[in-house]
Amino acid sequence: MMKYAVNHYENFNNVIPAFVLAMMSTIISLIVEINVMIILSSMPNVLGVVMKYVSLAAIANIPRFYFSSLVEHRMCSTKDMKLAITKFRYQQPLKNAPFSIKVMRLIYKCWRILFCSCSFYFMPFTAIFLNFNFMININKEDNAGL
Repeated sequence: MMKYAVNHYENFNNVIPAFVLAMMSTIISLIVEINVMIILSSMPNVLGVVMKYVSLAAIANIPRFYFSSLVEHRMCSTKDMKLAITKFRYQQPLKNAPFSIKVMRLIYKCWRILFCSCSFYFMPFTAIFLNFNFMININKEDNAGL
């Protein structure tokens, strides 16, 4: 969404709210991913992990329930609407763009690098580290009680 807003800035009256909304969406998804890992890694037994996972999945479906409850709302007509991608990088869509659009593209590129590297490379290591660290703390508590 950030890339679309930057590359198709002429299609917006004000591109900044669309860009910020897309950036907040990615930030929220990263925070939720980290929270789920922390919650699920802190559970001492498998049944607790399964129960927490089911409850977190139900919480994640709340926006879907809300959207499906809308009846004859004007937003319902937009769910099948496809955004026409008319500008591609090889066409240099930002050649004559204002400076603010170029800054937003830089923010988008930096955020995308951070988000992709966290999601695809660092999250698996973070999950392993959380589980390993949690198990060490449990063993210390068990040994301290003896």
